[in-house]
Parts: sequence; structure tokens; C-alpha cells
Amino acid sequence: MASIYTKAIIGNAITVSAVESKDIVNKAIKIHKLSPVAAVALGRALTMACLMGKEMKNADDYLSATIDGGGPLGKITVCADSFGNVKGDVINPACETMLKPDGTLDVGAAVGRDGSLTVIRDIGLKQPYVGTSRLIGGEIANDFAYYYAKSEQQPCGVTLGVGLDGGARAKSAGGVFVQVMPNCPEDLLFRIETVMYAMDEMSYQFDGSTAREVITRFFGEFNPEFVAEAEVEYKCNCNKRKINRIVVSLGKSEADDIIAENGQIEVCCHFCGKKYVYRKQDVDKLFAK
Repeated sequence: MASIYTKAIIGNAITVSAVESKDIVNKAIKIHKLSPVAAVALGRALTMACLMGKEMKNADDYLSATIDGGGPLGKITVCADSFGNVKGDVINPACETMLKPDGTLDVGAAVGRDGSLTVIRDIGLKQPYVGTSRLIGGEIANDFAYYYAKSEQQPCGVTLGVGLDGGARAKSAGGVFVQVMPNCPEDLLFRIETVMYAMDEMSYQFDGSTAREVITRFFGEFNPEFVAEAEVEYKCNCNKRKINRIVVSLGKSEADDIIAENGQIEVCCHFCGKKYVYRKQDVDKLFAK
């Protein structure tokens, strides 16, 4: 199933985009067999990647973001295309659940706080754009807001949430991404910031609510103009051609050695779990090209 992304403009000075991402998160949980804390961390990152991807202009644009905080969860990687479709993985999907004193999941401790967030955008230039910033908490949302402020000099607000059903399945998930245009009046910015500060417990806001309804709930007083709505999903773009290149990169000698030892070469996609199997005749044919 697809999740729904919605975008609105306020006073030609603020953009507000939101996505209800429960189905995206649940597909990630199913593929990677995520523990509760891994589900929340990767789910938040996938939600943000979706929101970022929809900001890209061209059909072939692509981005990836890595969060490496040095915690027991390991590095998180998420990718998005310009249609808002996403994929991602985490090094330790079975990371033991960590709790704060109030009993909520301690995502920051699992991710780690001594590290960086790196975003790579391939937008058709000779070289991809690479931006990086330090992590400020490991809770994902504030880390992305800090990245935009420091690496891209763009003020914004980010709030993300994943609510679990008592196990490791998401009952709700979503995020809101507020961006400020250069011409934004100070009084409007102050009022928007006040609303953003009140947007806590985001996972509950998307429990039974669409992205449009969440935007209306918090920003309705500003008469937002809704300008876009689209289906987005967890979607891996791996294919036989890409995997062929991986096998060829081994070199004929190493590929033959693997075949001799194991009878086949098996390549498993980290993002979707799909397995590609190459036997001797497949490898011979591949290198004959």
C-alpha cells in the first residue's frame, strides 16, 4: 500500500509538507525484521527522506542520507527519488530496545550522539552535492533541522514520529517539514515557530489522520493553499543490470573462485532482501559480454 504526501503554501512565504508514512515504515519493519527502537529510528529517517525527495525538481534526481552516531544501532542509510519513494537499512536491525526514564524509547542512545549526518544529492550536475553536519541528539528530526541550518543555510522545522502497536509494528507514522522562504515576514515566522513548538508526539497526530488533516489541524489558521498530493511508498530500485555490475566488479578470477567453493554467487540487496543467484553458466555468459 502507498502512503500519502501533501504539500501546502502559507502566504507565499512558508511551505509545509507532510506525509503519513505508516505503510512505508511497516514495509521496512517486515523486510528488515526491525526491533522496536530500530523501527522507530529507521522509520523516522525514511519519513524525512520522503519529504526531502519530494523537494527535488527533476525526475532523475536522487538523494541518500546516512546517520552515523556511533551507537549500538549502527549506521542508518536512507534513499529517496524525486517522486518521494524511499528505501533504507540499518546495520543492527535487531538492536536491543533502550528506554528513557519515562519509559519511552531512547532513540538517541540507540543511534548515538557522537557522529554525523551526511546527505548526498545527485541532481544532474557533474558531481553530486554532498553536505554534512554533526548530530545534536540522535533523535533524527532535530538532527535534520540542524543539518539544513548549518549545511544548507536554510531555516526549517522538522517533526517526525513513529508509534508502535505494542510490538514492532507501526500503528501510526508521519512527519511535517516546514521551510521558510527568504521573503517571510518576521511576524509570520514567529507565529509558525510557535505552532511548531507545540507539535510534539507526532506519532499520535498521524494516528487515524491524513497528512492534509494534520496540516489543517496545526496550520489551518494561516489558510494554507494545498498545492500537491501524491502517493509514496517503500520501493527498492535494485535490478538485474545493477547486480550484474556488482558481480563483474569482482573480476573473473574471484567470481570463478566463489563458484568453485559455493557452487553459485548469491547477492542479496540490503534494502529489499531480494536475492540474485548466479551459477557458473551465468557468470561465464556475463563475462563473455
